[in-house]
Formats: sequence, structure tokens, C-alpha cells
Amino acid sequence: MGNNIKQEMSRIEIPKELSERSKMGVSKAKLEIGNSKRKWSFIIGPAIAASLALGIFVPNFITNNPPENPIIKTMETNSVIDIYNPREVVGFSDNVFLGKVIKQVGTKSLNGYPETQFEVEVIDNIKGELNGTVKVNQQGGYEGEYLFLMEDDKLLLEEQTYLFATRYLKEENWHTVIPVGGDIQFSNDEERKKLIEKYTKAFKEEIPF
Repeated sequence: MGNNIKQEMSRIEIPKELSERSKMGVSKAKLEIGNSKRKWSFIIGPAIAASLALGIFVPNFITNNPPENPIIKTMETNSVIDIYNPREVVGFSDNVFLGKVIKQVGTKSLNGYPETQFEVEVIDNIKGELNGTVKVNQQGGYEGEYLFLMEDDKLLLEEQTYLFATRYLKEENWHTVIPVGGDIQFSNDEERKKLIEKYTKAFKEEIPF
């Protein structure tokens, strides 16, 4: 755990005025996603940065039993891609597919904040060749009385279907969704058809990272 904290701290620039901006400021952090050297940059709120600095966030504090009325904390992204642009989202993804969330299968902290894992049944592939069930990881989750959400991206719901755009992390054998643009819920055949058409076109016109 000590090594993880040291590694994470080396990636964070904590502003000198953090104590004065504890309610307003942000500090920067970088984390590596997937199995390449490409970076995805984030701006993380001061409460998280301060907790990282103090070593408060540890996996044992993350729970599978969420509180009834959690306090929501938003983590803002300063991404190297436009997470609202399907062409950039697809270009940055290793896999784009439709899938059904079966159940939550775990929680873990790799970068000082909670991440949540789900078992997902693959329905259709748009980019890549996944099949069967895969483990999908979502940045964010419950930690004590708090619910951390990346860009207010709601946690995945069991028994619901989504279009997923993901990056593969070999070390954990899971597929991390790109916030907002990488987990789009749909509920009927018409919505499913529109998403397939939209993201198939985006794949043909993808903007590689």
C-alpha cells in the first residue's frame, strides 16, 4: 500500500494554496489507462487530493454496501480527448460494444479513489471481438458515506444495457469505460439501432489518439 501511495503522490501536483482553496481549488493528477504508455489526464477535486496526500484512501475502506443517502463527490476530467465526441471516444477505445450488466463483482482503488467492477454480457461488437462475459471497470464508486462520480457519470446499473467504449487493462484483466461517452444506457430496440448506426459510423471515421 505504501508503494502505491508513493507512486500516486509522484503524479500529483498539490497547489501551494491548497489550504486556502480547500473548498474551491483543484489539483492535477495523471493516471495511465490500458496497456500502453498513453496518458489520460484528470483534474481531481481538493478533497480527493488532500486524502491522497494524507494516505486516507485505502482499499479496505471501499464497500460493497453503499449508504442509503450518500454524499456525492464529483471528479472532473481534463481529458486528452473530447469525451462527448463519438469519433474521438471510439478512436481512443480498444473495444466498443453493447452489453448487459449482470452484477457488480468488486471494488478496488488503484489511483487513490474508488473504482467499481461489473460482470457484463457482451451482446454486439462495434470495435473489437469480445464475447461471452467480461469484467468492466468504472472509475468511481462508494467510499464510506461518499459516492465518487467521474464527471457525474452515474454508476452502472445491474440488469441494464449499455453501449460501452473501453480501454483494456491487462494487469487487472478488465475493461475500463471512458466516462460519459463510454457508457451510454439504452432500453429498447430503437435506441439500440440508433446507437449501433451512430457508433459504427464513428468507428469508420474514428480519430485515433
